[in-house]
Amino acid sequence: MLQIVSLCMLCGFNASFLMSIIPTSMHFNKNNAKMLYIPAIYSLGAGTGEVLMGFIIAESSRRIKGFGLKPTMVIGTVTLSIYSVLIHASTPFEAPMKPTSEEPMLFYQSYPLIYLIALICGISDCCFNGVRSVICALVMPSRRAQSFSVSRMYQAAAPIIPLYVYTCGLPVLAVFSTFVFFKIVDSTNRMERKLTSQTWLEQDQKSTVEK
Repeated sequence: MLQIVSLCMLCGFNASFLMSIIPTSMHFNKNNAKMLYIPAIYSLGAGTGEVLMGFIIAESSRRIKGFGLKPTMVIGTVTLSIYSVLIHASTPFEAPMKPTSEEPMLFYQSYPLIYLIALICGISDCCFNGVRSVICALVMPSRRAQSFSVSRMYQAAAPIIPLYVYTCGLPVLAVFSTFVFFKIVDSTNRMERKLTSQTWLEQDQKSTVEK
C-alpha cells in the first residue's frame, strides 16, 4: 500500500482541483462576468467526461487484456497534462483566491473552452480513480475494502495550494505516479504468474499421487 501513496495523493490533488479550485477560479475571474451558465456548462462537461471514459474503459477491457491498468493510467496522465496547460494559459493567478480582473497568460475563457476543460478533467478523474480501484484489488485481493479505505486516507492528505502549483506540479506528480504504477503492475503480474505456476504444480503432483 505504501507504494501507491503517490497515486492516491494524485487522486486527491486531482479531485480537489476538479471540484473546487477550477470552478472557483472561473467564478472569481471577472473576465467571465457575463457568462452566467458556467456551473451548468462545467458540470455537464465533467459528468460527460466521467461517463464517457467509464464506458470506454469498460468496453476496451473486454477486448484488451489489462486495459484498465497501464493504458488507462497513461490516458489519465496525458489528459491531466492537457487540461493543466489550458488552465494555466487561460486563468489569472489570483482567481482561485479572490475576485480579480487580472489578464490571463495567453487567452480568455469561453463556454466551449470551459466545456472542453471540464470534459478532459472528467476523463482524467475517471482514469485515476479506476486504476486506483483496480490496483487496490490486486495488491490486497483478500482485503479489498480495507485497501481502498487506506487509499482514501492518503487522498485526504492533499492540501489546498495555489493555482500554478497545481498546473505545474500535477503533471509532474502524474508522470512520477505513472512510473511507480507501472512498476507495481509488473511486480503484481510476476507474483500472479508465480502463484499460478505453483497452483498448477501442486495440482500435477496431486494428480500423480492419486494415480
